[in-house]
Amino acid sequence: MGHDVSKDVGQFVDIEVDSLSFSVHENRMLNRVTARFSAGQIHCILGQNGAGKSTLLKCLSKELSPSEGGVKWKNHPLESFSYAQLAIQRAVLSQSTELSFAFTVEQLVRFGVEVRGHCEHTAEIIRSVLQICDMQHLQARDYLTLSGGEQKRAQLARVLAQIWPDEPQNPHAFRGKWLLLDEWTAGLDIKHQQQLGRYFQAWAAQGLGIIMVLHDIAFAAQLADQCLILQSGNVYSQGDLLNCLTQDSLREALEINARIEVDAISQRPFIYPIIESF
Repeated sequence: MGHDVSKDVGQFVDIEVDSLSFSVHENRMLNRVTARFSAGQIHCILGQNGAGKSTLLKCLSKELSPSEGGVKWKNHPLESFSYAQLAIQRAVLSQSTELSFAFTVEQLVRFGVEVRGHCEHTAEIIRSVLQICDMQHLQARDYLTLSGGEQKRAQLARVLAQIWPDEPQNPHAFRGKWLLLDEWTAGLDIKHQQQLGRYFQAWAAQGLGIIMVLHDIAFAAQLADQCLILQSGNVYSQGDLLNCLTQDSLREALEINARIEVDAISQRPFIYPIIESF
């Protein structure tokens, strides 16, 4: 009899990627990627356009199936979990999420709660995530009438509702939960980026594993615990910030020039991209 992976739901786990490749026809978008993502940390996936960032995130969420290699979730192959089992332990915010029908913001967020099945705290969850995403004053608005940034915050509230803990004040409230974000900052003003970034760091301290694709290198340096840099579908570097975000790595993997200073207190790198003349 095989192992019942449903019994493992909610445990404190890592995600492991082993020699993962993904190809479309003859186009190899990921090439033997090996990586590990630890729960309770914020991981940023960085790289140029077309480096394979979103493709890797889709493989981690089971939206795409690797051509070779695979992903282990709770020490078991990702494909051994049903979508229903995954839905109660990880939420995914895609780069682009479009709605064709008119829903209010509250109705949209309610969809996130309903993914969990029966829930006795629906109203409380909706209220909490709307407040966190600064959308409580827009909860009755038609989603289609919102600005791009407001739509992004509404979608973020929806995915947060999917994994929101019953006891959010518990120091281990988010243990076993994962949040996968693809370009979540797109369309958001700096105020909301900073506010949500602080929440992400607080939730990671409560056990939430966060994997996000970002283009803003300077913001990633202030937010992340670990980085993975992809270059043309290959892992260029991975690990802690100071080892990954160096002038050489930024120049070689991302083809940008930048000045880097390390804060003496936080030991985080401050990155200042430099525009040079031709």
